[in-house]
Amino acid sequence: MTNRIFVAHPDGPREIPVGPGDTVARALFRAGYFVGAPLCAGLGRCGRCRVRYLSAAPPPLVAETRRLGEAAVAAGWRLACLRPAGGGERLELAATGPAPAYDKAFLALAGPQDGALGLAVDLGTTGLAWRLLDLADGRTVAEGRGVNPQLGAGGEVVSRLAFALTPGGGELLRRLVRDELARLAARAGKPPAALCVAGNTAMMAILCDKPLEGLAHAPYGLAWAGGETVALGGGLGPAYVPPLLGPFVGADISAGLTALTARKPAYPFLLADLGTNAEMVLALAPGRYLAASAPLGPALEGVGLTDGAMAGPGVAVDFELSPAGLAPVLYDGPEADGPPRGIAGPGYLRLAAILREQGVLDADGRFAQNPAPTPLGRRLQARVSRRGGEAVFEAHGCRLFATDVEELLKVKAACNLAMAGLLGAAGLPTAGLAAVYLAGAFGANVAPDALETLGFFPPGLAWRTTIAGNLSLSGAALFLTDPAWRATAEALPGQTAIVPLVAAASGGAGGDPFISRMVFAYVP
Repeated sequence: MTNRIFVAHPDGPREIPVGPGDTVARALFRAGYFVGAPLCAGLGRCGRCRVRYLSAAPPPLVAETRRLGEAAVAAGWRLACLRPAGGGERLELAATGPAPAYDKAFLALAGPQDGALGLAVDLGTTGLAWRLLDLADGRTVAEGRGVNPQLGAGGEVVSRLAFALTPGGGELLRRLVRDELARLAARAGKPPAALCVAGNTAMMAILCDKPLEGLAHAPYGLAWAGGETVALGGGLGPAYVPPLLGPFVGADISAGLTALTARKPAYPFLLADLGTNAEMVLALAPGRYLAASAPLGPALEGVGLTDGAMAGPGVAVDFELSPAGLAPVLYDGPEADGPPRGIAGPGYLRLAAILREQGVLDADGRFAQNPAPTPLGRRLQARVSRRGGEAVFEAHGCRLFATDVEELLKVKAACNLAMAGLLGAAGLPTAGLAAVYLAGAFGANVAPDALETLGFFPPGLAWRTTIAGNLSLSGAALFLTDPAWRATAEALPGQTAIVPLVAAASGGAGGDPFISRMVFAYVP
């Protein structure tokens, strides 16, 4: 007999089947709950998967008490991602909050379109950006950005792959994206004549139903290299998928690098796409590239941090410091009312950079015990207190816990490792770089000087850093409006060497190359 859990519903309890090894959150996702919700993949930190046990609640875990509070835990609320689904549970679900958004910019379709249209898509682990194009003249007729509907299966690549490898998991994830692409295509009023989807290796392999084992388990490798037109099914036409350059250097990078090449940049330059992975390419000369990747997790997307949120209405995306004090900058702009409802990844980095500059945070990521060197710093330092035995900075409804700082340090260490590995493999000093191009949704909002302050990038690089926008989407659009550029992209795998980071970056740091970089200072 199949195990089931029961979810309260106005029309009566809904029965949800439970698969082998399912957590409560995973069983609910399979049943259609949490679709598009930015869950933290079982870290017990985001709190969006909270459920209330209507029958006997299990004893609370420390993570549940910390995230939900003692009153909620006493009322039977628990975190579904931390609870194995044994069957028989009777639950009430909480709302996961408003759907996150990334971009205020949206160009609505302007009346009927007579010519052939193409749909370009950048499929990220957390976000899905799209552009509808007139294939005759390359004009953008509509565009937008939302979340990847698979997000409820986990906010980063590892959890997504793990779900895809469960029975029926891959097909469910494919269907969610196909349905979203079909919905976008329907905006045109007629099927697009051409489709191009770019994304990281995991998202492309899942969407195109390709083998995943080489991405999910060591030794890592590519079973499929892209660079071809693929039948997606689900009523969609065939889609061009740009080439994959390595196990974790995907079609988003080949598309972005091609779009950047079309702009005739000066060499050598670094292309950095920071999201759930740090994907970087060091372009030494035309046709000569080094590439590396490092897992960052979902923190830069605002997922898994205590007050983390993906950029959207009411979310703090930046902070400003003046003699009057610290103030959050909201996604909505100055017209927004009320305290922030969360902090996006760029906002967290700016907040940490300000606290580091003012001596509130030490280089090792701890809240400083010694007085800050300036009066303004000491005023900020006075906002550090303890909650549940943990240090926390609080201002204007925004909180930065010590555990949040630790997550940012992990992201910084991985990004620093990738940068140092590429420069070390090339024997190139920082001064030799002509430019750094920050790509992707995160790169469009982050402040380069905050990255430099925290040690993501070497000193002196912020002024040479350009916010390049969504180059992956630009490349996907280029492949539709001028297919001759596909040949440029398809040559990249033979022109690109993948740099193994541990071997390349261990020499200058001493000890473990990742742990030694868990400081707010760049380590060569």
